[in-house]
Amino acid sequence: METLGYYLTHPQAIIYTIASALLYPVLVIELIALAWCIFEAGRFSVELAMRIGRRSPDALREAARAARSALHAGKPDEAIGLMGAGLDHGRYGRRFTEALDRDALTRADLVKALSDTEFEAARRLERTRMLVRLGPMLGLMGTLIPISPALVGLARGDVQTLADNLVIAFSTTVIGLLIGGVAYVISAVRDRLYARDVSDIEYVLETMEV
Repeated sequence: METLGYYLTHPQAIIYTIASALLYPVLVIELIALAWCIFEAGRFSVELAMRIGRRSPDALREAARAARSALHAGKPDEAIGLMGAGLDHGRYGRRFTEALDRDALTRADLVKALSDTEFEAARRLERTRMLVRLGPMLGLMGTLIPISPALVGLARGDVQTLADNLVIAFSTTVIGLLIGGVAYVISAVRDRLYARDVSDIEYVLETMEV
């Protein structure tokens, strides 16, 4: 009861206790975010390496025209194969052709496949876009939470407590900024690559006049 009475008369103590209790959860989440960022960076490197030198505007135009001829000749399966050959340079070009029905190829099917492809690309971009905000946020929380015990240690002349908490504060800041910076680069480049994939798909569909 005495403790409860103290907290009721000192609401700032409640805030301090809650903030202090958040330190270790924040550190764990930041480590998970760092591992997630490293994983995405690895996938991004592989994805980027697979795209280098594979896109050819001339090949894309030829594939689109050949697909149009096959579609008008009543050969949807062949048209999809030709589209796949022209869009093979991009992740979402391949996903688009894989989602098509090889027995029938109507305008509604193509529009639906394009919409699904755009949604899938947006969902993939959300992963690293969240890290762009989450990394610095966790870094800031990991910086501010240890500052209070560090100041308490300073007031008491406890240099060791001050040093330990400052190490945690500055380290979490660096890791948080690293996560945000790497995630921003990945998001920016992926955004451009996926936008080009969607643009190529739209070009093929316009060429096929569907």
